Amino acid sequence: MASGERNVRAALAALALIACASAQPALAQAAGDTVVGEIRVRGAGVVQVLNQWFHLLGAATFERDEACHLGHVPYQCGLIAQGRLAALAAGMRYTCTLHEFPGDVRRYGTCVSDSGQDLAAAWVRSGWAFAHRLHSDGLVADEVAARAAARGLWAGATPPVDAAPPAAVLGPAFILDGTALRIGGVLVRLAGMDAPEGPQSCSAGAGRGSYSCGIFVRGMLSNLSMGKRIFCTIERRAGDDRNFGVCGEADAPGTAMRTDVPTLNEQMLAAGWAVADRAFPRPGYLELQAKANRDNVGLWQGTFLLPDEWRRGYR
Repeated sequence: MASGERNVRAALAALALIACASAQPALAQAAGDTVVGEIRVRGAGVVQVLNQWFHLLGAATFERDEACHLGHVPYQCGLIAQGRLAALAAGMRYTCTLHEFPGDVRRYGTCVSDSGQDLAAAWVRSGWAFAHRLHSDGLVADEVAARAAARGLWAGATPPVDAAPPAAVLGPAFILDGTALRIGGVLVRLAGMDAPEGPQSCSAGAGRGSYSCGIFVRGMLSNLSMGKRIFCTIERRAGDDRNFGVCGEADAPGTAMRTDVPTLNEQMLAAGWAVADRAFPRPGYLELQAKANRDNVGLWQGTFLLPDEWRRGYR
C-alpha cells in the first residue's frame, strides 16, 4: 500500500474513532443515572446491563482461573463464584444505579431486582463473594456471616483477600486479556495503556468486515510473553486497589527488566494493539500510539471504539 494511502486511511480511522467516542446513543447513561434490564455476568464482579459494563459496588470475587482449596484438593473457585452470581441474577430484571469515585476509572453499580433483591448483598451472603471495602463497607457484615457459616469460598482455604502488593514480580505470565496478566499468583494490569475487552469487535478496514479484536489482543500479548520470564514493577494509584505494572522480559539474574528490549506495555502500543491511557498517561506512550496510527498497524488498520467508551455503552 502506498504511503499516501496509508496516511489517508489512518487519518480516516482516527476521525471515525473520535466520532464514535463522542457519540452518545440513547442507551448510554452517565454515572449517577440508572440502567434497567437483565444482568449478564462478564467477569469477577463485572456485569452488563443493556450495553454497559460496570462492577457491583461493595462486592468482589476471584478471577475465573483462580484456585481455592477444599481440604488438599484445588478447585476453580473464581469460576464457581461467577456462576453463582449468574444463577442469582437469572430470570430477573434489575434497576442499577451507577457510581464513580475519584482516582478509580471503573464504574460501579448497585443493582436491585423488581422483587427487592440486592444482587451484591445476596452474592456476598451466598459465600461466593467477599466485601470489597474500597468504596463501601456496607456488605462487611454479610461477609462475616458467610465466613462464620463456612459457606461458599469459606468452606475451605482461599487465596489472600486484600493482600498488600509486592514491589515486583517475576516469572512466566498467564494472560487474562489484552491488559492483564498473572505472575506467581499476583494479578497485574499493564500501566498506561488500555485494550479492547474480550467480547469487543473492531472493523478490519474498508471491505474487510469486522473481527474479534478483544480476543486478538489477548493473543498478541500472549505471543509477546511466550516462553519468557516476565519482570513487573508494581504500583498502585490513590483510590484504586488494583496492581498496575510496567512489565518486560527479565534480565539474566531476574532482578530487573532487560534494558535492550521494549516493555510489554510499549510493544503493545507500538504494534497498535493497545491505546494510551488518557486518564493516567505515561511518558512516551501517546507518541507510540500516534506512530502506530500513522503506520496503520494493529487496531489502526480499521476503525474501533476506545475501550473505555465501549465499556460505557457507546456502541
